[in-house]
Amino acid sequence: MKKQTLKLFTISLIGFVIIISVLLYFFSERFTRSWLPIDNGFGETVTLSPDDKSIVFPFYQSGDGALYKADVNGSNVSQLTYPRQEESHVHPRYSSKGDKILFLSQEKGEDTLTRSLYIMNSDGSELVRLSEDDELITDAIFSQDDQSIYYLAAKDYQEGNEMEEGPSNIDLYSIAVTGEGKERLTHDESLKKRSLSLTKDGTKLGYVEWNKDEENGLHSSFIVMDTQTTEREYVKPSFDFPTNIIYTGKLSPSGDLVVFSAASENPRDKSQFIYEMYTMKSSGKEVQPITSFRTLITDPVFFRDKERVLFIQDQSWLRGKPNYKLWAVDINGERIQSITLQMPQFSGTIL
Repeated sequence: MKKQTLKLFTISLIGFVIIISVLLYFFSERFTRSWLPIDNGFGETVTLSPDDKSIVFPFYQSGDGALYKADVNGSNVSQLTYPRQEESHVHPRYSSKGDKILFLSQEKGEDTLTRSLYIMNSDGSELVRLSEDDELITDAIFSQDDQSIYYLAAKDYQEGNEMEEGPSNIDLYSIAVTGEGKERLTHDESLKKRSLSLTKDGTKLGYVEWNKDEENGLHSSFIVMDTQTTEREYVKPSFDFPTNIIYTGKLSPSGDLVVFSAASENPRDKSQFIYEMYTMKSSGKEVQPITSFRTLITDPVFFRDKERVLFIQDQSWLRGKPNYKLWAVDINGERIQSITLQMPQFSGTIL
């Protein structure tokens, strides 16, 4: 009798441990994907200096991301920011003169719904916070004269599937680099807005807008906004393009071209989507594919003085946690180059 009781107890204990392990895995995966999708390695965004010579990017260690600077070929890596534990610095952007960098500080914690906007010198000095305590900022970019900042801020955080989960009800704002003069520029509270970009002359602002309705389901467009009048033009790839989901996209410095990542069916599994990179005219015509990785392409970035883009590929798309890699390619799809970051062996964080 005692043996049977012990056996039942052992089986129950093992079952309990398995259930707890599964729950912990599920919630950690869900949390990790929604806020800090990387434990260690290169982040999902990058910014290129105005002279096309250096990049700034987040790099994660044990779930916390700091910003690093490197030559555009991946050499001469140095650390710029030193976040606290449970904090990550993400979405860096150079100013048009290259002397300033803005970024978002993202805190990792239970019920945390804030991302704060910071600005600093390009060497990491004189860091200043610009945003309010309760704002959930998802992207930001300098104006052409570097005197103000355009940024996207969300009102809510939405649960749901992998495509829809995350910050939602997002609008576009502007604020002076001094932190004054906050102004709301859109009032549509779309499901998502992402991927801010600005033409070299500062007259056109581009971003991707996501919406969901009964007629079209989840769909997105590339938006080109006049920065003086705030009038917006909705750009979609030509009618024969196989998807209505643009994931990310950027305007070229001249404003006549858009490079974007868009969804298509995975040829190996029709129930899954892959995201390749394309170019199109700002009218939506002349769509041309650039990549054929059959993974996820995110955050393309135009060079200023070359017909070339940087982009990031998730090498583990559909196979587990993200594993991002940096590439460069001409806008016609030629001269593709893998960029290996020569990271130092150890980088500390301020505790």
